[in-house]
Amino acid sequence: MSAVKSLAPTIAAMSEERAARLRGLVVRQLIDSTRAADGHFTLLHLFLLPPGSGETRFKLYEVVQPVDVNAPIRQVVEDVREELTSSGDPRLVDGVDDRWRRVDPDLRGFYLGTGARFMAPDLKTTGTTIMRLVDTTAVVVTLDAAQEPALLQTSRPVVVDEQVYPAIRQIPATAEPPFVLIDTFAGLLRDSGGEAFRPFG
Repeated sequence: MSAVKSLAPTIAAMSEERAARLRGLVVRQLIDSTRAADGHFTLLHLFLLPPGSGETRFKLYEVVQPVDVNAPIRQVVEDVREELTSSGDPRLVDGVDDRWRRVDPDLRGFYLGTGARFMAPDLKTTGTTIMRLVDTTAVVVTLDAAQEPALLQTSRPVVVDEQVYPAIRQIPATAEPPFVLIDTFAGLLRDSGGEAFRPFG
């Protein structure tokens, strides 16, 4: 089993301002990808790809892992846990959306966190994404009917478009079954790798 490279050690070594800005990049990615989503429920894993030779830009990309939404929750947990344990890397799980190969064919990206996306059936919201980052930050983003953030909660500070969103000590969603589910998978992947790089100098 190969181990996915985690960004956790790098984030832990950052100043709080740099970490908040990196979390803000993640939140911006979640907002943009929720706008573009077409599925009703999606399990996703987020990666950050450092610039290659001659490049200056980092790239954030998602790996979408299929789940059987009609299966009992216990079965979903066991299936996903088995797939992640077997592969060691969500990009290598059978059946995942392989669009990541166009961005990161050499598997250089560093694991940033695991989440779930829900497309709402009502007219007031257009989607919610919950995520647990490798530094244990919990994030909840809900878009309104105009596909703008109606709710943005985070357990550690984030900076999005130069706006600071302070930490919320208790995020109610983290006690709900979907968040408990992604915590299981995020913990499994977060603890599997320890390689780090210094993306911000």
